[in-house]
Amino acid sequence: MRLIALAAAVCLWAGAANAQEPLHQALDAYALYQTDITTMLDAEIADSAAMDAALDRTARHDPERLTRGWLAYGALTATQSPAWVNGVRSRVRAAGRAAVLRQLRRDWSYARRRPPGSAEAVQLILRALASDTARANDLAIRFESLGAASDTSAWTRRSVDREAALRAPGTRTLAPELILQLRPTPLSASPLIDADAFGGVRFWDGLGNRASAAAPVRQWRVVAAHAGALDRMLTLGALFVVGATENETARVNAALTDEPVTQCLALQQLQLRQCASVTSSPNEDAFCIARHGFIGASACMAIAAPAQG
Repeated sequence: MRLIALAAAVCLWAGAANAQEPLHQALDAYALYQTDITTMLDAEIADSAAMDAALDRTARHDPERLTRGWLAYGALTATQSPAWVNGVRSRVRAAGRAAVLRQLRRDWSYARRRPPGSAEAVQLILRALASDTARANDLAIRFESLGAASDTSAWTRRSVDREAALRAPGTRTLAPELILQLRPTPLSASPLIDADAFGGVRFWDGLGNRASAAAPVRQWRVVAAHAGALDRMLTLGALFVVGATENETARVNAALTDEPVTQCLALQQLQLRQCASVTSSPNEDAFCIARHGFIGASACMAIAAPAQG
């Protein structure tokens, strides 16, 4: 009995410690966004209630928290790159942990420039986030098609103040079984060889037990406007590799901030609410969801573009 009690205590302690890890905490908001995309990709939209539910799902994501989660997902994906993680660890062995931390505190580009293997980590990040953009765009195409359908014009729509209703998303949490799959440690997943692994191109589909084909492997380049975000993702990833995210609070909070992305998402959310407040049919609601909920929002976070040549 004592052994069972001790094991339970260790599990509780480990769970509490894990809950304090800032990248894991930040990731949850992005995971909620991606799980909503998964649900909406396959949901039956057969009446006005289903369209209203889709509109609610689209509008309920806080722009600041979503931005932080997007940055955390990129960072944690980088920590699944064997070449780069080993490169970061080699810098710690060569220069010492304190020296590496000093560099990570003062130079956003250090984690990309100095440790060997960063090209592999960059491609992992860009590949994962390009896949996420494609999912959002696929969802937008689906709702554009629903908006073009003539048989939705007779649906009865809710009569409440629609814009006000979309301002109160409520508190949401992830299912425990999903959280267990959203707490990676360095090199605990293998996205380079498993598309369903954390950071893989099919990760969110696999997490939702959704069948989809893995996109062909291709080379990506970072969109110039998001080069700084890529460096912050790698900085966060390096801090995670060296076990410093819980102590380097100021640097982590700064790295989890991207005001242009947050403002872009906030503008799309505002436009979505305004759009929904003046629509006269479910067809128009579907176009609001497609254009401002996903085409616009995915463009805010579109960090990857196909490599030239």
